[in-house]
Amino acid sequence: MTDKPDSRSSKRAEQHGAMLNEALRRPGVREVMRVYGAWDQADRGLETHRIASQSAEHFTTTDHTNARTR
Repeated sequence: MTDKPDSRSSKRAEQHGAMLNEALRRPGVREVMRVYGAWDQADRGLETHRIASQSAEHFTTTDHTNARTR
């Protein structure tokens, strides 16, 4: 293979930039991305709640046994 890792990543960055510019030329894309960004930020704020409200394991403890004494 003749491509160096740096040339692949720079080519990929160049392609990404071209795709982004093409998308941003289309009507409504900026507005949609603004809405998505606001939703993403709000959704990340709920991540703590999701983690805290996950089902926790339940453990039952006791200070005695059911053993019979004679």
